[in-house]
Amino acid sequence: RAPRHAGRLIERSRPHRTRRIDRPTDERTRTLSHTHPIRAAFDLIHRDHRLFLNRRPMTANGHAANSADAPSKMPHKPWRDDEEDANSLRAIVRANFPRSVDDAFPFLRVARTMTREDLKNDLVAGLTVAVMVIPQGMAYAALASLRPEIGLYSCILPILTYALVGSSRQLAVGPVAMVALLTTAGLSPIQDPLEDPDRYQRLASTLAFLVGIMQAGMGLLRLEFIARFLPHPVLSGFTSAAAVVIGSSQIKDVFKIKIGRSERFQEIMEDFVHNVENTHGLTFAVAATSIVFLLAARHAKRRFKSIKMLPEALVLVVFYILVSKFADFDQKGVRVIGKVPAGFPSPQGILGDELGQLVGPALTISIVGFLESFAVAKTIAEKEQYPISARRELIGLGAANLVGCFFKCMPVTGGFSRSAVNYQAGAKTVFAGAITAAALMLTVLFLTPLFTDLPKPILSAIIIVAVSTLVDLKEFTHLWRVDKRDFALLLCAFTCTLFWGLLQGILVSAALAVVLLVQRSSDPHSAVLVQVRDDPPVFRNRERFPEGKAVKHVLIYRQDAPLFYANADSFQESILRLSDTEKVVVVHGGAMPLVDSTGAVTLVRIRRRLLERGKAMILCEFNGPVRDALYNAHVAYDADTCAEKGGPKCAEDERKEDAGDAPAPMFVSLTDAIVQAKELVAAMETTTPREVTVGLDSSALRTSARLSEDGAMTAVSADDL
Repeated sequence: RAPRHAGRLIERSRPHRTRRIDRPTDERTRTLSHTHPIRAAFDLIHRDHRLFLNRRPMTANGHAANSADAPSKMPHKPWRDDEEDANSLRAIVRANFPRSVDDAFPFLRVARTMTREDLKNDLVAGLTVAVMVIPQGMAYAALASLRPEIGLYSCILPILTYALVGSSRQLAVGPVAMVALLTTAGLSPIQDPLEDPDRYQRLASTLAFLVGIMQAGMGLLRLEFIARFLPHPVLSGFTSAAAVVIGSSQIKDVFKIKIGRSERFQEIMEDFVHNVENTHGLTFAVAATSIVFLLAARHAKRRFKSIKMLPEALVLVVFYILVSKFADFDQKGVRVIGKVPAGFPSPQGILGDELGQLVGPALTISIVGFLESFAVAKTIAEKEQYPISARRELIGLGAANLVGCFFKCMPVTGGFSRSAVNYQAGAKTVFAGAITAAALMLTVLFLTPLFTDLPKPILSAIIIVAVSTLVDLKEFTHLWRVDKRDFALLLCAFTCTLFWGLLQGILVSAALAVVLLVQRSSDPHSAVLVQVRDDPPVFRNRERFPEGKAVKHVLIYRQDAPLFYANADSFQESILRLSDTEKVVVVHGGAMPLVDSTGAVTLVRIRRRLLERGKAMILCEFNGPVRDALYNAHVAYDADTCAEKGGPKCAEDERKEDAGDAPAPMFVSLTDAIVQAKELVAAMETTTPREVTVGLDSSALRTSARLSEDGAMTAVSADDL
């Protein structure tokens, strides 16, 4: 607001800022130094360090030396383009070091833009999620074979930690069904939870420590692409099978029968068939009515918007706690949770001796948990139109697990259902998660004695209804219609996970995905280009534009994939087969983002074979990094530069040694390559072919030789002569 005097605006004079001549003014420092003193201090240190590195040498009298007196500059490195290599250790450390307080703690930027309405919405959303998390947290802890209070602990510090460093504003972090099942699958072979619950709990916290290290490490080292090596069919098949396994694992509490601990569906069903006659009637009635109520409430919430925010799980928990207390369910054979310790957990260490055995489960949880969390966070961020970073999400989830592991927490990640409820309840910032954590803190301090009479079948019913939405049968029919190979990948992930095991299923399906990727890359799509327009010249696929006109005696070949060891042989075979009736081959590299060492050798081999047949090869349209690599490997030379100096004869020195190993001309544009190809064709047509008489003896009836137009020898069949 500008001050006024006598009805006129008073212009405030801007503070004087001295601008240094020997360096550009840093816009960020100028605009933020007055409002952020800590950031200004960091920027000042960085500026002085930069000036120290770029300072000019001093003479004996203390003045700056002139350019003539200064020593020679460091040799120019063209591959750096005066920029630091993004993959160097120094660049990685600098990129991950926060440049400001806002970069280190994104919630500060959100806090400055918060309004009173946003705070009100966050309060409502945080309390709504807390009401939902209380029964879910206890249920997922039971799914992981842990005590119910562990699920409540895992919803406090991890949420607060993620709110400090995470990039999503509505993501609700905590235990989820998939991670809980992977936890019990990874820990059960090491320690039976019934024999030593305390050691089993410490193993779960140790697993959370490893998950945090892996996720934070992938984020800091910019390795988020590793987590995306699981394609959608693998993840969908794994999730559907895991949901079936999770639901079937709750049969023992629904029917109160004895079922061995297993993650294989056929073993669970075998025990169920043998022991179903021992079903406890009251336990089954409580579980069945709970499942029906939860499904009916879900259907009603979709139909009637007035009850959309109804916490049906909490209503069910409160109702059956009262019924269990007054009807003495414990005395009638229905299992209840029992005493839940009150108070916040004291810090504890991890089991360092067991880290080696937990690497496999930790890696699986790290990747699966991140993919599940980032999917829902990205969906909400796109709807709210704010940026989200996969690297920041990995760091946030890793920090949440690292902090929680020292306070009896199990591995956590962002959940679909909780995040959706948080978003639908109106959450605008990360403070909604802080409110959820505060409500759960009050719960573990004062309200845990109320859960003593909660029947265990209620938790099983909550888990079964929650995972029922994870089975995606529509994806099976969709992939069957769209892509049979993806359907096979989906079916492999589903069957291996269902009948073999969770870890085995995801590892086998991920390996199969890599095999299919290599198989697809070994036989990629390719095209022979023809001219479909003259001015300006436009070239397209011959199969899609059959009316196009081919350049006379010129083959224009394009491969729509990188040229590397997996497809180098098929690339060579295709060019040699298609160039039988042509005189010049133009290799179009516009859709070839990479050429490895095998691909470079293949290009040399193709050119040698073409020269033996009296043909020429020209390269064009490759991107900058590939051109640099081919220049350095002496596979090609810059034909555009040579043309300015007098034509392609500037590579004559290389051709004198061995014509087959000489570099091929490379043009930036296809148009220039076609002009050069037409000139070569015209030169070949004016050459007078020479005839050679070849005698065949009885020992070599099927082989002979002939001289091509340029005098090169080519082995041919006797039938061709």
